[in-house]
Amino acid sequence: MRDEQEHNEFCDLTNLLTNVELDDKASKNRTYNRLKFKIEAGAIKPDFTKKDEIMLKNKKWKSVTVSAIAVICLTGAFSTTSFAQGMLESILARFQVGNLQIVQYDKEPSSSANNSASEQATGDTSRVELQPRPELTVQEARSVLGLNFPAPTRLADYQYVNTVIHGTNMAEVQFAQGEKMVNFLISKGGENGIGTTDEVKKEVIHGTTVYFANGIVIWENQGFTVELYAQEDFDTTALGKIIEGFKVGTPPTQTEINQAKEKLKNATPTEAAGPAPAPASSK
Repeated sequence: MRDEQEHNEFCDLTNLLTNVELDDKASKNRTYNRLKFKIEAGAIKPDFTKKDEIMLKNKKWKSVTVSAIAVICLTGAFSTTSFAQGMLESILARFQVGNLQIVQYDKEPSSSANNSASEQATGDTSRVELQPRPELTVQEARSVLGLNFPAPTRLADYQYVNTVIHGTNMAEVQFAQGEKMVNFLISKGGENGIGTTDEVKKEVIHGTTVYFANGIVIWENQGFTVELYAQEDFDTTALGKIIEGFKVGTPPTQTEINQAKEKLKNATPTEAAGPAPAPASSK
């Protein structure tokens, strides 16, 4: 029965994500990008076993369910169902970090509330195909977005890979060391959110307030929200160096802006490395 219950819970989540109506295109992009990151990197992937010619899902979706649904509730219009009401009743705390709100829950929504949300969801269930990404430098991404966002100037033992543009106010700066990835989501404006049933930790590092939620390291830098995803844990000293290494670039000229936009328009798309499945945390 447990396998069947977990399978049904995942189906409920799938239906909810498919049919939720968001009132903001940027919000929809953020919801899509966050889940896409996890799927691309393998952080969210089903674990199937075969029994009597029937595929059963073994993976527990507790944290995935809470996190994904919290993203929807925080980033767009959501009708007040018994499911949404149950979530609100279980909220322990809220933390605002720039344009991102972290919501801590004491428990995940009940299965009855989950089923209510599923029953109300209807619509197209067509497959979403992930698109390849063109290669850009950090400065080119700044030029295309028209945002002189801060970015890491260096990352010890890691090589720069690519900067990916998401929507009109978010960039993803990627670094790699062999198979290990470190990715920074840098954004400004709009609304964003994550949810967790785990403890939300807060620490001041070199004068910067840093939050740790769902394994993601989050802080503000010059009005921008920074989210750090990595496959290894960084201690306080390493995080301090990373935070201090964030710098804005030289304001791009109109010529640079035109060249960057033209490059983006004509670039041959290439598959970039996906975000890391195991975000960093402070030791």
